[in-house]
Amino acid sequence: MVDYPILRETLSEALDIELTWEQSDLTGDGGHQMLVWVDGDGFEKFDAGLEADPTVIASSPVVEFDSRRLYQLELTPDGQRVSVYPTVIKEGGVLREVTATHEGWYFRVAFPSDEALERFHAFFMEHSLEVEIRELYDESESLGLAGSRSQYGITDRQCEALVAAVDTGYLDIPRSCSLAELGERFDISPNATSERFRRGVKRLIENTVYSSN
Repeated sequence: MVDYPILRETLSEALDIELTWEQSDLTGDGGHQMLVWVDGDGFEKFDAGLEADPTVIASSPVVEFDSRRLYQLELTPDGQRVSVYPTVIKEGGVLREVTATHEGWYFRVAFPSDEALERFHAFFMEHSLEVEIRELYDESESLGLAGSRSQYGITDRQCEALVAAVDTGYLDIPRSCSLAELGERFDISPNATSERFRRGVKRLIENTVYSSN
């Protein structure tokens, strides 16, 4: 988890929003554009926050669904100075998952070497940004779980929340774990835990037993 400056002010106003990074592009004229999915019920606050955010140039949604929007954003010079994306590219890293809420940004990145990871971590230290490395693992040992996440259309954090709900007894009858206790496992608020759990359940159902016919 990182206290990342990009969109910090926007997300601090839109407490019910979860953002998922989709793609970044470094343009020939030195610009940095990115596509992000925005989920939640606080689009008005999110849009208002974009207008005043010093790290991005606001834009209209590219695609819009009932509770999900795809935005194309361009980083301002201030945003580019604190963007870790060029470092990831330079070190040969691959962004597997990037999500953000008002509580911070979560990065899951594959690096070719320990040295590349160390330089990624050093970027945040050099910019005086608080960062917490929660897990290091050999990706070759995680292919089974990764394949399941891809198949069912859920993110890593949603998968973790669903698995933890079973492990802790949150889904037992009666429950042996509260929502607050479940959130403590991930160091997030009960509200954020509920949002993550419900979105994971929704996507899991949509990609398994749900039929639109």
